[in-house]
Amino acid sequence: MLPSGLAKEIPLDYRLRTPEELDTSLGQALAAAPQDTARSGSWLFVYGSMLKDPPFSPEEQRHAVLEGWERVFCLADPKMRGTPKHPGLSLGLVQGPRCVGVAYRLSARTMREDLKGVWQREMALPFYAACWLQARTRPGPIPVLTFCTDLHGPLYEPSLSEPAMLERLATCAGENGSNAAYLEQTVQQLAEVGIPDPGLAQLALRVRAMR
Repeated sequence: MLPSGLAKEIPLDYRLRTPEELDTSLGQALAAAPQDTARSGSWLFVYGSMLKDPPFSPEEQRHAVLEGWERVFCLADPKMRGTPKHPGLSLGLVQGPRCVGVAYRLSARTMREDLKGVWQREMALPFYAACWLQARTRPGPIPVLTFCTDLHGPLYEPSLSEPAMLERLATCAGENGSNAAYLEQTVQQLAEVGIPDPGLAQLALRVRAMR
């Protein structure tokens, strides 16, 4: 494994969102929905850590495709898979060719409580902006709520070089474990739900070789 000292210190200026800010953010996201979620519920599109064990019980789930978007390691993670001095990397959703993920249908009855747990897990760090997009599924198109990278946020790293990305994935670790394990778990989960990502799988092989 590479010595952790090889990872450069990267000062970050950020703070965790407060419970009040999370609640406000969730309310704003639901208010922006293209349909009456209080009656119909909503679909949540996931593309990373919630692929297999989401913190809720969905009514239905489907493979879904977002055209014009892709998942990439573009977010500095100073907490879950890194530290403030040696931030790891988390997946974000940015404009690109396409992103295949899973859409979960949340019932109107439990939707807000379900999403509250998701918000606490995914939105505490200033990684994302909640957004509504159109996803393609086999039965037909559906509007989905998902987490787009906050392009104006303090943790977005649009110009990260490939060597720097590989180094941080191979060496960084935080409260939830190593960045390498996060990458491996994501690759495995994508394969297990039937939507393997060859690009991430190749990245995992390169990180494994570095370690």
